[in-house]
Amino acid sequence: MTEATVNTANADLRQADAQAVIRAAYRQVFGNAHLMDEERCSSAESLYVNGDLTVQGLVTAFAQSDTYRRLFLDKNGPYRFVELNFKHLLGRAPHNQAELSEHVQRLANEGYEAEINSYTYSHEYLDAFGVDDVPAMRGNSSQLGQSNVSYTRSVAMDSGFAGFDGSTSSILISSIGTNAAPAAGPKTPGPGNRDSKRYTITWTTASPVGVRRRSVQRTSAPYSSLTTSIQAIQKRGGRILSIANT
Repeated sequence: MTEATVNTANADLRQADAQAVIRAAYRQVFGNAHLMDEERCSSAESLYVNGDLTVQGLVTAFAQSDTYRRLFLDKNGPYRFVELNFKHLLGRAPHNQAELSEHVQRLANEGYEAEINSYTYSHEYLDAFGVDDVPAMRGNSSQLGQSNVSYTRSVAMDSGFAGFDGSTSSILISSIGTNAAPAAGPKTPGPGNRDSKRYTITWTTASPVGVRRRSVQRTSAPYSSLTTSIQAIQKRGGRILSIANT
């Protein structure tokens, strides 16, 4: 075999490996979305193939793209967006309300790119995936030190190989707000059921409403209406401070 043939074979192998990584990155970052050619991140792909981007840089570029923003922020709102960022970029569900709120506030105060960078350039990301591995779901298998609630949340977020993450609203916000496992399905109200309990949502708004025009508002809701109440607050521009069982 001549040197030219060997070099060509090696180049073909590197190209095949690069394309496999690109496919895996698209599937993970975009939650199995089927993208049209014009929606792909062609510039980032070329930089990666040419060796000018690491996998970490490729993942960051995908998540900072207009396509990612349109699919997961514009269509879903900040809470679902942050929820999906944890899944797509760190391979797990948010641990608690404080972690979720921290990222929602960063998005509002520091902007879109800062929010994405806070995942892909974090110590957690580097510890889990380094600079050369595509992120993958890791919270849906039992891990040392992981709580049962974190495990069930990660399982609830796993839509499977063929599922698309952009097709549903937030599935964890009630679970995180109440520090409970995600609901497995519809519940029948009655004694001993979580729907017999009420939750008080404390939230702020930039445009106070009501006779007393308070900047801090409180809304009471049963468990079955908790997600709907939270989404209604978000549509009014409210920011959730706490959710407590009353």
